[in-house]
Amino acid sequence: MNNEDTNFSTLDTSTFGAQSSNQLPSNKSPSDQSTSAHRSGIGMSSSSYTQSNPMTGTNIIDLSQLTSLTTIYQKLMSGFHITENDLILWQSLDQHLSSYQALFSGLGYNLIKDARGYFYFSTPDTSVTMTKTSRRIALFLYTLIEFWADKGYDPVAALFEQTLSRDTFEKLFHQNASIYEQIDITSPSDIRNEVIKRMVRLGFAKEIGKEYKLLAPCYRYIDAVMELSDKFSMSDSPLDDEDEQATLVPEENQ
Repeated sequence: MNNEDTNFSTLDTSTFGAQSSNQLPSNKSPSDQSTSAHRSGIGMSSSSYTQSNPMTGTNIIDLSQLTSLTTIYQKLMSGFHITENDLILWQSLDQHLSSYQALFSGLGYNLIKDARGYFYFSTPDTSVTMTKTSRRIALFLYTLIEFWADKGYDPVAALFEQTLSRDTFEKLFHQNASIYEQIDITSPSDIRNEVIKRMVRLGFAKEIGKEYKLLAPCYRYIDAVMELSDKFSMSDSPLDDEDEQATLVPEENQ
């Protein structure tokens, strides 16, 4: 993903016809998005954004209130989930949600605020196969839920209350090695480097010293994982091709 800056304050457009919010986000770079937006027409000046809607009329958004716009856009475009862990960005989105949603809708993106406290760009639930990153995260959470349940914890509560250490990854891998090997995770260090560190980069977890703690966006996977746990035993792979779910995050550049 190209993280080149999109200069919203000077985007020269006039009569925006917004794409459907259910459409898969474009793979265009931000600079290409600027050109495309110019052709489609977002009414934008240096301090305001005008969106024309035949049903609701004209909406004018004061861009000066959206002080973290460029940073928020770049993070969401990369698949990042914004939580209160990124307090300034989260507060800006929370306070000006309708403005951000209207603006991003004009660029073809559907900004979602989950009631459990995080923001993300959604992708459609059809015609999309699960990426390697999504499969690894889903399987990691599936095995971690079982890990905490076997220890007598409320497994979902433990996901967010317990920190994850090197020792946790070692036990998790050795208990589920045959499952992890199906997704090319062949050691405890692979869990840390290929799964949990990617979760940090996507806003699903945070690093605390040498340990890690999961964050609320993991609920996007947990909802699906809990369904799968009713269908599969731990001796089966919960993510066989015929049972793949839609992608939750884009595949990262290797």
